[in-house]
Amino acid sequence: MSARTRRSGLAALACVGAILASGCTFHPGQAAVVNGSNISQSSVDDLVQAGCVLSKLFRQQGGGQAPDTSTASLRGFFTENLILFKVVDKAAAEMHLTVSPATIAKLTERQHLPAGLSSSERSLLSTFFTESARYELQRAVIGAHLKDPSVTNADAVGQSDVAASREFVTQYTIKQDITVNPAMGTWSKGQLIDTDGSLSAAQSAPARRWLSLRADNTQSVAGLPPNQVCG
Repeated sequence: MSARTRRSGLAALACVGAILASGCTFHPGQAAVVNGSNISQSSVDDLVQAGCVLSKLFRQQGGGQAPDTSTASLRGFFTENLILFKVVDKAAAEMHLTVSPATIAKLTERQHLPAGLSSSERSLLSTFFTESARYELQRAVIGAHLKDPSVTNADAVGQSDVAASREFVTQYTIKQDITVNPAMGTWSKGQLIDTDGSLSAAQSAPARRWLSLRADNTQSVAGLPPNQVCG
């Protein structure tokens, strides 16, 4: 599964060198800032912890034994999605497009979270998946509106409408004022690119090893220390 596929799959589940060169700093506690709106690092960390538990539970249910998810991949997944939720919500608002709670509920009614999650983990993930559903519906209504300006809500949208919004959403995202904590990754052309997850340039042997592992196989957790692997 690619990093991009993993990002989409959970819902169904800044460059470091440039920052160092420019001398810019990132406020402690921030994971990202989207058009002046802060995404806290603690919110990402909490989701990563809950996502690790969910990943482990799904793996055990499927008969898998060895951990296969890194904390870095989840950190990137959640950070990128929280950014995109804000961006697409802004685009939909500017276009006066709406998504009703009932439409979101219909999309999430079959959502299943396994036993074994704590109440706080269940709440965090449930909220994330609800926001993910809103995001997909907003993309769909944007696409439907681009095809037919009379469409202003998501009551009758489909997957083809999501596809119709892709180019618009990509270009719109690129134009937004988005900065990302280098510990979370590198924001480039509307998406979050993996880094070694540290605040230093990838010059050390461990950092180069990490980048090599991620480049060779985005699924692999081989060679990663236990504290960077989910259960």
